[in-house]
Amino acid sequence: MLFSLLLAFSLSLDALGIGLSYGLRSIRFRPSALLLLTIEAFLMMELFLFAGRRLAAVFPAHLAARFSPMLLLFFGVWLCLQGMGQGKRKETSPLHSPSLCDKNASSLIEPREALLLGLLLSVDSFAIGLSAAAGGINVTLLPLFSALFQTFFLALGEKCGTRLSLSPAPKESLWSLLSGGILILLAVIQLLGKK
Repeated sequence: MLFSLLLAFSLSLDALGIGLSYGLRSIRFRPSALLLLTIEAFLMMELFLFAGRRLAAVFPAHLAARFSPMLLLFFGVWLCLQGMGQGKRKETSPLHSPSLCDKNASSLIEPREALLLGLLLSVDSFAIGLSAAAGGINVTLLPLFSALFQTFFLALGEKCGTRLSLSPAPKESLWSLLSGGILILLAVIQLLGKK
């Protein structure tokens, strides 16, 4: 359960940064959009875990056990590199900067725009869910934790950003770096535990 909590926390840090960016730009979430994001995050993680379990059934148990921490490590490093790249890159698309998902510039995230944001936030979940399930780690509660943390951090970030609206917008790259660092730490703990 603790491992699932840490994974969900790590995966949801980007949502906090995006929520802050929205709040600082006076962009709000419709309650229906937040509900849709919660459901989407839950279903996507369930799908990734299902794919990971099917993958584990194909590979020998000892290979799957090694695969999990190595993929976590790889993805943590990738997130850190992505975060460093975001810091130098101009925000031009939702893929590089999910805070640009307000396509109609209405300062309100509609359910349709929430679907796009949910997909972008789920990109990080793919490798994590796949590797955790393939490695035989008990992450039954991960979809629930991920969905709740992600929605909570988006809403919290938006509220905090609104109150800090006179401050400069935080770089979304910071949250990618922090998230990647947590994943690297979890991977190292797993690798040491198998020795």
